[in-house]
Amino acid sequence: MGQFEAAIDMQFMAERSHDTLSFLLHDAFKLEELTGPAVGNYSTSPWHFGGEDTVHTKVVSISLSNTVGPSEQVSISWKYAGRLSNEQIPNIGGAVVTPHWTELPLEAMWIPVHASIKNRFTFDAKIDLPKNYEVVSTGVIWETDSVWHIQSPVPGPDVPLIISDQMQKQSYTNGEVPLTVYHGGAPDSLTSFVAERTGEILDRYAQRFQDGSDTDELRITLAPVERATPSSYARTGLIALRHDTKPNTSLFGLIAHEAAHLWWTDSVNPMSRHNFLNESFAEYESWLALQEVYGDSLFQEKLIEARKTAQKAPSFYDWKPRFDMALSYNKGPVLLHELRQRIGKSDYQLFVRSLQQNDTGTLGEMIGTLKEVTNSDTATWFRKKL
Repeated sequence: MGQFEAAIDMQFMAERSHDTLSFLLHDAFKLEELTGPAVGNYSTSPWHFGGEDTVHTKVVSISLSNTVGPSEQVSISWKYAGRLSNEQIPNIGGAVVTPHWTELPLEAMWIPVHASIKNRFTFDAKIDLPKNYEVVSTGVIWETDSVWHIQSPVPGPDVPLIISDQMQKQSYTNGEVPLTVYHGGAPDSLTSFVAERTGEILDRYAQRFQDGSDTDELRITLAPVERATPSSYARTGLIALRHDTKPNTSLFGLIAHEAAHLWWTDSVNPMSRHNFLNESFAEYESWLALQEVYGDSLFQEKLIEARKTAQKAPSFYDWKPRFDMALSYNKGPVLLHELRQRIGKSDYQLFVRSLQQNDTGTLGEMIGTLKEVTNSDTATWFRKKL
């Protein structure tokens, strides 16, 4: 279980002059080969983060044989192998290794990641799996002679892989976007609820937001096992829902939040996006979807609870990961509700569409857009509220 062998050909453009490069890689993987035109030698060391060694992660430092200048292409080939168990998976979210359902977001630690490429990349991968295993991921997927091919031209932060030898699927084509629900034996009541409600939500969002979500088809997975962290997530064309979901209003809200990320992730600047422009907008849109379908009382409950948490939240300009729940998921949607009340539904919708049309990624750009859509007084008011 968890046997991993990888061969990666990596190409990226240098953003500045480099004599050395540093990559993160899981400590369970042994490097068998590391080559490239500019690669001299390399060494490994523990990854220090926050003053402490981070368990199961190492830094691979590469000394280049010649300096690589800005805008020069860097090519590196990697070969490494190792065996993973659940105890070796850092507590970072959607990951689990079991005999019948394995889920790994191939990011730093599984795929070598260097800070200079901002953790976003395209990929063309081949996955060699035992017979009867199936893969769900983003991008285009096809199988030839028991080798799975995954390809995506859309830059992303990782390559999510959901692998199972008990994969079942149901396809639904009632909405504007065809979708397939993948699961490991979920009841029909759950898969039908997920498919039908997701279709309704996507149709609503398509009318509300600027342009499309870059999603011609949507894959949804229902994990039958609990991940390292019981979270859900979305990538272009994929929503992975957490373990032990039930067909109720909580699941509806979760789907609405993740579906909003089809617009509020890659639709904004991926190199400088502030989490307000990712999580806060997605969370508030899920509240609005709940209000439209289930009535105002559920919306008010969300608002009241979020206001309690938001009272102790710092400024968004002091954002740090440990503040994210209080800020992005509570204070942020509360402020967006106050803004919508102040400027009205029509101008708020124009504001949202302008953010997406302009590929807005920073708080400063967001305030500038608000000023253009409304006026200086509103922009100043909202900036102080942040």
